[in-house]
Amino acid sequence: MNSSDLLRHLRRDGAVRFTDEKLFDGHAWYFPTRTGSEYEDFRSVLGGVFGVAASDVAIVGSGKYGFSMAPGKNFRAFQPSEEDESPSDIDLVVVSKGLFNSTWKHLRTAHYNGAIDARRMFQGDVFRRFIMIGTEEYRDTMYLRDLMLLLQKARKQASTRLGIAQQIKVRIYSSWADVKSYHIWSLEKLGEEHGIQ
Repeated sequence: MNSSDLLRHLRRDGAVRFTDEKLFDGHAWYFPTRTGSEYEDFRSVLGGVFGVAASDVAIVGSGKYGFSMAPGKNFRAFQPSEEDESPSDIDLVVVSKGLFNSTWKHLRTAHYNGAIDARRMFQGDVFRRFIMIGTEEYRDTMYLRDLMLLLQKARKQASTRLGIAQQIKVRIYSSWADVKSYHIWSLEKLGEEHGIQ
């Protein structure tokens, strides 16, 4: 799928149907075989790291279709090399109510202990029912130690077992409903940028 195909689908079917039928299917551009076995192996290995089923792991972002679907990024192509000015990473969705809740508990502890400004740093994420790790270093606090250890293990498994050189960013969601809500909203914003109401 290219960006024109994506916009055509959004015009014809809308963001909800696109999310339900296309966004979380068994394929990711990053894995070139059409059999889906590479992507399924990836999901299985990383699901094992995070203690979830392979079906609760998905690639989104430019690794999904080869271009960014984020509003404002103008369908920026996946940048595979560290030598690129701004190399792409792999955006990973992990659905785990337990992991989300335990991390949220740690963030509340950090806030109440005055250790970090967890409320400012994470309020937008938690409101949307996800917690993102692997992006900005200031977010990598000791209160996220358990989650950061999982991320490090995931990156190591991706590199050594699957040959993936890109950095991995992870959004831990409480449920698939929360995942879909966020991505429907994002696709609607993208559609609005391109005249789709």
